[in-house]
Amino acid sequence: MRGLNLEPLEFCDICFQKGRPNLCETYKNEFTKITSLQFSQKSRLDKVLNRLEIRPRSVEKRWTLVMDSQKRKEFLDSLWGMAITIHTLEDHVKTITRLYKPEIRKLGEEKQVELHSPETWEAFDPKSRGWAPLKVETKKEKFYAKVNLGNVLKCSSFEGTTYFRTYLKDITPMLAPMEKRAVYNIVSTIAEPITAIWKSDGEGKRGFIEQNQLPNVPDEIFNVLRRLATVDKRISDTLIFENDDYELVKTVLGCIKIELVKSSETITTLSEKKSEIPILLEEIQKERLQVMLDIVKEMGGKIETEKDGLTISGTRGLVKIIFVDNDKSAQDGNMVRISVSALEDPPRFAEILFMIKKRLGLLDLPLENVLSQHWPIISDNDLQYVIQTAISWWSNNQVLATKIIGDGSKFDKVKEWNNKIKQGKVRSTLDTITLGKIIKQKESNPIVK
Repeated sequence: MRGLNLEPLEFCDICFQKGRPNLCETYKNEFTKITSLQFSQKSRLDKVLNRLEIRPRSVEKRWTLVMDSQKRKEFLDSLWGMAITIHTLEDHVKTITRLYKPEIRKLGEEKQVELHSPETWEAFDPKSRGWAPLKVETKKEKFYAKVNLGNVLKCSSFEGTTYFRTYLKDITPMLAPMEKRAVYNIVSTIAEPITAIWKSDGEGKRGFIEQNQLPNVPDEIFNVLRRLATVDKRISDTLIFENDDYELVKTVLGCIKIELVKSSETITTLSEKKSEIPILLEEIQKERLQVMLDIVKEMGGKIETEKDGLTISGTRGLVKIIFVDNDKSAQDGNMVRISVSALEDPPRFAEILFMIKKRLGLLDLPLENVLSQHWPIISDNDLQYVIQTAISWWSNNQVLATKIIGDGSKFDKVKEWNNKIKQGKVRSTLDTITLGKIIKQKESNPIVK
């Protein structure tokens, strides 16, 4: 299985031949706006989102709705009759899998073919679905290997990896250069059937497929799997799906002759072991925890700190907050479990603050603006977020932009980064001209209330 950072819409062009939809499900339970909505459509959609308590957020600079599976069903049902076009992952699977047929294309006879270099050569092995080394022979300063006609080859050198397909020109075996994507599409047609195992967790909520069971999957198919799945760095080299998506994943893999079979064996994940165990407040980065404390106080919330959590009170009651080592935050009555990783992710953090504000009836502050002003610069991601947010506000609200880049050490880090840009020590696609204006304005008026 290749890298995980594929563009989710990269393979949707064929789906959009009859027109681009208003919304597209980029990843499971994440819907991104692709084309603009009319005023009446937007008004009706806003009512649905308010009822479901879903707030749009910016994901990779796109307007995106993020929700859980239960709300996903309600959301899709609510769009019925609203004339809002939507492209779900189920729709995408139907389109993509029509392009792949679970049939085996037999290779031709073995022939000796001339290679252009003596580098490392490999041929695709249909049975193992892997790459098998080729034995390269030298004859009169030329290089040859025996390969089957119709097969694909991979040549690796210091300059990178190139791909070829063998074919017969008249009576002479030849090599035709090919793009990697095209090669892997051919691989799916000549590969023999194999089986992959689906293991469930103890609660029957998630399914797991180890990536080593899915060798050399075409990019289009991998893209679907990755959009359906999540990954967890604590469970290495494994794709994690919602258990209800078993048949959908089975269909995707079936079109490239991989039979998905459920195992009776269950997996106890690290998240299951840790998700209910509160993290002590003293173990959380003080700067990140302080952001929550400061903003909740600004909203009028009263906070009581304990060893393993917080109690926040408002006009509508109170909630008990604990922090957990899990990828998802959750609410159960008055108990709120917050993923500690959300404290490092501004959109997720803002969503949690909005939930607390609404649940407790706190002051209605513009949370995204307030959050960006309080956000500390600890990592490079923090730095990029602070600078990008300040730049985006400069043309509309210069005072807010200068507040976002902060004071003291926060401002010093922004200036240091800007100086490195000027000196050519780092590169960036951000608007550094505007950043320079913000820094100059800040320095000319350092006290901005």
